[in-house]
Amino acid sequence: MRRNFPTVVLLCALAVESIAQSVTFPDDAIERGYFDRPYLRYEAEMDKCTTDGVLLPPSFTQTDLQSEASNQSATQLIASGSYVQWTNSEAGRGLTVRFSLPDNNAGVGMKGTLALYVNGVFRQHITLDSYWAWQYFLRTMSNPYPDNTPDSATKFPRMRFDETHLLLDSEIPAGAVFKLVKADDNNTPYTIDFVELEPVPEPVTFESIPDVNKVAYSGEGSLSLFISQHAGKTIYIPAGRHESEYRLSISGNDTKLIGAGMWYTEIYFSASSDEKSTHNRRGIETYSSNIVIDGLFLNTVNNKRYYDSNSSYQVGKGLMGSFGSNSVIRNVWAEHFECGAWIDGTTNLLVVGCRFRNNYADGINLSYGSANSVVEHCSFRNNGDDDMATWSRSDRSCDNNTFRYSVSENNWRASSLGFFGGKQNKAHNCLIIDPMEAGFRITCDFSGKEFSADGYSEFYNISVYKGGTASGTRGQSGDLWGNRQGAVHINSSSQYDLQNIKIYNVDLYDSKEDAIFIGSASRFIRNLILNDIRIHGTGRYGLFFSGAKGDGSYCGIEYENIGAETNTNAVSSSFSFTEQCTSDIQSTEKQKFSVSADGSTLIVSGINNSSVSVYDLLGQQNIHTETVSGEAVIHGISSGIYLVRANQQNETVKIVAP
Repeated sequence: MRRNFPTVVLLCALAVESIAQSVTFPDDAIERGYFDRPYLRYEAEMDKCTTDGVLLPPSFTQTDLQSEASNQSATQLIASGSYVQWTNSEAGRGLTVRFSLPDNNAGVGMKGTLALYVNGVFRQHITLDSYWAWQYFLRTMSNPYPDNTPDSATKFPRMRFDETHLLLDSEIPAGAVFKLVKADDNNTPYTIDFVELEPVPEPVTFESIPDVNKVAYSGEGSLSLFISQHAGKTIYIPAGRHESEYRLSISGNDTKLIGAGMWYTEIYFSASSDEKSTHNRRGIETYSSNIVIDGLFLNTVNNKRYYDSNSSYQVGKGLMGSFGSNSVIRNVWAEHFECGAWIDGTTNLLVVGCRFRNNYADGINLSYGSANSVVEHCSFRNNGDDDMATWSRSDRSCDNNTFRYSVSENNWRASSLGFFGGKQNKAHNCLIIDPMEAGFRITCDFSGKEFSADGYSEFYNISVYKGGTASGTRGQSGDLWGNRQGAVHINSSSQYDLQNIKIYNVDLYDSKEDAIFIGSASRFIRNLILNDIRIHGTGRYGLFFSGAKGDGSYCGIEYENIGAETNTNAVSSSFSFTEQCTSDIQSTEKQKFSVSADGSTLIVSGINNSSVSVYDLLGQQNIHTETVSGEAVIHGISSGIYLVRANQQNETVKIVAP
């Protein structure tokens, strides 16, 4: 596994027709992650675009800007008129650009302009603004929270990327070449990580809402006052940008906030987070039941985690409160808040089709007694604490919550998925890509209700790509404290024992250091179960034991391309780790399949009535999917390296076609 790359200037398909169109994730075919997302991805990387810009080569070194980019690579447009372009795979009007512009000396960023061309014809300008990016941590870590005031002598940065999204004036048709051109005459590097393009449905109208108990906000007057005056009703918020100087509080059961859609209706919270008296005037808050929030984009003037870097002055979550019972948050896009959503004590909440991106702390946290709730088919990206988490804080256990069919990308602090105490919580069919620290973690770092001995908390059908980090100098390697993190991080640290955890049918790809970290401090690990774990490449160990105390069992751990001389280090003498293959986890009984190549023909045998998927690792696209029993014969395969998925297992094969 390549861990660092030479610092050279490369060009991405210079002066040739675009050869790389939209890219897919290899786990789409097995329905891990937000596999049914509406957008397509176009990467600004080698062989995936056409450009005359400068390619930043892959690097995990945290001082390098591209360490926070997807696949640790991006393209810089430096000269006026430099460009990056792609050929569109599917017609779309909703465009998202992930970018980085430098900060300025005051920490409020700078603006830049791109010109969008379609088939060589100018369409419109796109404004980039790094106001919300660039968070800075003290190297001494005297305060674990960042601010947005640069000081290279005493601080190091994270969150160097942000996104802008816009509804284009007209659709980009399928097969069209669309190009982003630097429109400004300066030498400032405009770094493009990727773009996403998607079809946008027609806006929801007031007339189309089938509810007689409905009212429409006119866009005039205080939105917060209008909502408070119509508790219990369906409140329609039309297309447009609606500014609010106050938090929106919903105080009546059965209230619904319905927008025209996340691409049409924006609520922008404009109260300053730089003033103590107004720092908390943002977000939607409710403790009522049967609430529906649907079809909104939530944004804010806030560009930091806390006012004055003081956790006592939290600057507001996008969504907060308990949401009572039986509430729904659907098709909501929340960014630039302290947290995307922090829900305390909800029951039977459904969060679906949402995007929690570019926030300064958690994406969503189901906390303080939340139970029987589901987060599914959501996108998390570039958040500054756990993307998906449940924390049984205080004396309130969080029970039977589920995170599923969601994707986490480029998380820059903590982990993409975390459980902290509670009972019978689950995460499954999730996809985690490019976390700077842990991929998913189960720890006892935080005070509150302990992990229950009643049933198991479970993680299964999950893939983690390039998770974990080696220890090192803060700001160069390691977590924010410079500590080692596993792609899967299991640590019974200080508050209570870590017990009854099942992790099974998990794939860990190209972990930057150890794939799985198992450690203890003052507390014990009890009844940890690892089954059907496939470790595909590490910087160091497959399993690393760090003073672990307690007991666990395993069955079916597979290793390949391990960076250390052995798959694991020595198991701690205080930890009993035994092979146990009589678990009730049925995934241990899956039939092994075989894969072989005959010229340009791929042969997959031993298929147990399973979906068979073939993924081109070099071209980053799924080229074949079918459900079959016995044997699959696939003809016409070009030379390359392919991931074959069957029987819920993976194999890689190299094809050298005649």
